[in-house]
Amino acid sequence: MSGTDYDVIVVGAGISGLVAARALQRAGLSVKVLEAGAVPGGRVGDMEVRGIRFNTGARLIYPFSKPFNALLDELGLKDQLIEVRHLSADCIGASDHWTVELMPGPKSLLTPGLTLGDRLRFLPYAAAMMLARLRTDPDDATSAMAADGETLSDHIRRRLGPRVLARMVAPVFRGTRAWNTDDISGAFFASTTPHLLGGSHIWVLKGGMGQLPRALARDLDISCATPVRRVEIDPDGSAKVRADGPDGPLILRGTRLVMAVEGSRVPALMPGLETADRTFFEAVRYNSLGIVHYRLNRDLPARMNFFAADVAGPIATYQQLPGNAATGQAPQLYAQLSPEAVARAKAEGRQADLHPMIADRMRTLYPAFDTAVTDRHEQWIEHKLPVFYPGYAARLRAFLDRRDAAPQTVFFCGDYLTQSLLTGAAASGTRAARTLLRDL
Repeated sequence: MSGTDYDVIVVGAGISGLVAARALQRAGLSVKVLEAGAVPGGRVGDMEVRGIRFNTGARLIYPFSKPFNALLDELGLKDQLIEVRHLSADCIGASDHWTVELMPGPKSLLTPGLTLGDRLRFLPYAAAMMLARLRTDPDDATSAMAADGETLSDHIRRRLGPRVLARMVAPVFRGTRAWNTDDISGAFFASTTPHLLGGSHIWVLKGGMGQLPRALARDLDISCATPVRRVEIDPDGSAKVRADGPDGPLILRGTRLVMAVEGSRVPALMPGLETADRTFFEAVRYNSLGIVHYRLNRDLPARMNFFAADVAGPIATYQQLPGNAATGQAPQLYAQLSPEAVARAKAEGRQADLHPMIADRMRTLYPAFDTAVTDRHEQWIEHKLPVFYPGYAARLRAFLDRRDAAPQTVFFCGDYLTQSLLTGAAASGTRAARTLLRDL
């Protein structure tokens, strides 16, 4: 192999890295995957701490990505998909509460608090969204470039009005993605909504989200607990990777390299980046997420609440999860911090001390809190989702076009390069593998 240890080294065993590694190995290349965590998967997986079960990041699978659906079929996971139909939440505002639909459709027109004019605006907007299916890709935010130049708040106010923003869109984005609509562009919404319209369900995996990375990692050569410290390009054009393995420092060489880590981490790992690439990576942003999971000594009914921005409290999503005797799951409460509370936790350095910030609100939401809670686990995800802020899709398109213009040694993949979704991460891994094979 011309003095190299592998044809390709993949740094990072999240979904994008695993998808890329699998495709490259299936093409006949020797592939080595290095992963800092204890198991593959990154922000897709599941954990259990003292009987408290939770996801490491992604909780749901949207069914609109045909390439991702084909991947699930290849992996033998189609029969593990469970449909969750007509998903909704009870949204609590300052003076009332209402049902908000997570899948946009005719029922959305019944949202309380909208005027007749608001409802009538949905008709031409829905027609435009249906037409947009032909030119947008739900796995690629740059396919909706026209919406990249304005915030999601401005996009919705302009097209549907301020009440639709306040009653329907903002609570969902705060509750499901911990995004404020003033901070992101309209590109994510404009590229995914056309493919959600008319849908009735999303999927979860019967055996938990960890099934996906485990299936992708099958037959791959992966070294976990092996954080990469530095990546260099040697004069002969090969990649040299310095890492800390379980038994000591490692130096590996590859003819090509795939960087499948969060974009904001790339500059520290690759000090030799060209100026244009470094400028792009330094502009990649992620939001953080704080969640407190509580284990209970008694069962309770299922319930999910979002909280409107005008409440301005410490919790964006509150969920009651009944126990499951068949799986041994204990009853739990799920409390996801609001974007404002996350910012406060970071400012005060209390990422591992979230419970005191929400304890009073939890007692209000669940009056038996003090006698029913037997344990808790505080979860902090520093890099939860890439933030597609106004103008980011244009930066991204320029970066991808520049990288595609000439053969490369290093290829990048991750949800920050496609779409802030699980399906986007998989699509990015596929794209990186396809481009690498083209260059070879």
